[in-house]
Amino acid sequence: MPKQDNEPTNEDLAGTEPPAPLLKIGVSRAVWTVAWPMALIGLCRSCYYLCDSYWIGKLGTTHLAALGGSAFAWWMMFITCNIPGYGVNALVARHEGAARRDQIAPAIVQGLWVGLVVYLGLVGLAYPLRELYFSLLGFAPGSEERLLGSEYIGIGLIGSLALAAHAVTLAAFRGIGDTRTALWITAISLLLNAGLDPVMIWGWFGCPAMGIAGAAWATTAANATAALLGTLILARKGYILIPRWPVFKSFRLIGRIGLPIAAEGVGFSLVYVLLGQFITDFGSEQMAALGVGHRLESLAYMVCVGFQVGASTMVGQYLGAGDPKGAARAANQAVLLCAGIVLPTSIALYLFAPQLFALFTDDPVTAAAGVHYLRIQALVAVFMGIEVVFQGGFTGSGDTMPPLLIGVSLTAARIPLAWLLAWPLGMGISGVWWAIALSTLLKGLVFWLWFRRGRWVNALSAADLQIDAERS
Repeated sequence: MPKQDNEPTNEDLAGTEPPAPLLKIGVSRAVWTVAWPMALIGLCRSCYYLCDSYWIGKLGTTHLAALGGSAFAWWMMFITCNIPGYGVNALVARHEGAARRDQIAPAIVQGLWVGLVVYLGLVGLAYPLRELYFSLLGFAPGSEERLLGSEYIGIGLIGSLALAAHAVTLAAFRGIGDTRTALWITAISLLLNAGLDPVMIWGWFGCPAMGIAGAAWATTAANATAALLGTLILARKGYILIPRWPVFKSFRLIGRIGLPIAAEGVGFSLVYVLLGQFITDFGSEQMAALGVGHRLESLAYMVCVGFQVGASTMVGQYLGAGDPKGAARAANQAVLLCAGIVLPTSIALYLFAPQLFALFTDDPVTAAAGVHYLRIQALVAVFMGIEVVFQGGFTGSGDTMPPLLIGVSLTAARIPLAWLLAWPLGMGISGVWWAIALSTLLKGLVFWLWFRRGRWVNALSAADLQIDAERS
């Protein structure tokens, strides 16, 4: 994007405060400083779902299959609630890098307004479509799995305002680079979720037994607590979230950054919904195996998310400081650091898959199906890391259309490829699992090549940030 004569530069936007602390240290150290707490946060989030799976699995295979089928809807809800978070992360990182810290709190407040709009949209649109979702997934009308899954997702949607608020406050900490505080908040919420799960599922200590719905209520309570803690700690750090009216231009900017990433995530889940019809053809135990397998696979995925945030934060801060070469180095270092951790993690998942599945089910058929799935996906976990981390680089720059185009097109390719491998080529359920793995490998390669083009540098102009600063 060519610079106009009257367009403010990064130097024009910079404040008089000292530069961001992370910009004073080496690129690798800065990425690691941001990433390792976020990797632990990701593992904590995986433990949310693993904890739910552990307690719900004790209710029986039917409940576990319902939870597995709900996983895609839950992910779509999670990614949609993160729309304001993606935008706030990018804006806060830019303001921090340019030392315009007076604009950070207004950006967070606008993000919370966007979160409220997202919540109203989820309740108004997604809640009535729960039955359609389970129909697309291939669950029989009136089946117990369908009824239980619908109940679980319904409660999650009702409580999604807490999830959206948590996403925004967490994004604020990411943007300023204070991921250690974000880690402590997430750890507290995880402990709360773990403590509430058996109480609300089984009805301990006089609480009514709510079954699978209790797990959703426990997660909502944990997210609400985390959002409140985040708001209080931000205030203590000087970012007081003073109520102010929503600003349309800020909404548009946050949406411009967050919507493509969310659309890619929703498209990813919808592909799995359609794949679900293939999967259930091979038995309900395959869907249960996929649900638990996803949660175990998320142990590697969430490590990748930690370095995704490292890339996103440092790309945003370096661009805010007017150093695009530093931004590129940050993204590349994040990929290398991520691969160094994901590789041994994926090896552990491959080797110990039987023992891990034994924690969640005593059904040998379900366990065997899950081990088969997990071992195939472990082979391409490093390429998943490449995809996820470079997605963070695009997000930090504000250039979120490439992840949408690459992610949706190659994820959608899983459907015809799964059909081809499973039936015409006679691979059965293995064909579905290999279709997922091969597309993961290809996405990693394409993300790497596209990021090298460097067009993300000019995705957000200084004028975009000036509008945000004046109007917020």
